[in-house]
Amino acid sequence: MSDTQEVEVPDVKQDTVETASEEKQTVDQVPYARFKELVDEKNDIKVKFDSLEKQIKKDAEDRNLKQLESKGEYEKIMADMTTKLDSAEKKSKAWDDYQATRRESLLSKLPEEDRAVYDGLPLDKLEVHVGKANTKLNPASVDNSTPTSFGGYASFEEWASLDPKGYEKANNTIQGSGIKIAYE
Repeated sequence: MSDTQEVEVPDVKQDTVETASEEKQTVDQVPYARFKELVDEKNDIKVKFDSLEKQIKKDAEDRNLKQLESKGEYEKIMADMTTKLDSAEKKSKAWDDYQATRRESLLSKLPEEDRAVYDGLPLDKLEVHVGKANTKLNPASVDNSTPTSFGGYASFEEWASLDPKGYEKANNTIQGSGIKIAYE
């Protein structure tokens, strides 16, 4: 007896088409994990680059300062330092003014008795507190219109047709009191 084995031969055209479309999909799509990894790496490099730039500027200033010291130009050094100090003082004063005006505007939103309590808070915590204190839920709307003589209905006819017992009761009470109702 001879055993014959049947071997399935896959359709070559169909497999190559499916493989090509699968490859195209994988090429066009980047897994999120890889994308996040690259973005994090880029951000790290940017931070390192910025810190290196600052370090280079500081080193250049230090070299310039040492050169001026070696030449004995102390007055030039003093003039540079004074200019930097004036610039820093202007920025500091502007920041202090901003904080004071911001604090005043936030405290003005609080009730008078609470201002002394919250005056000592740092500005960021004060902003959070005032934001929470001023966020109030809108109360449910209530109909504040005056009640009508129709028992809450638009007319006597509507009242009589929708609530005949209530209409009869009200009508009997009114008739017993001697009040006459003019029907429209």
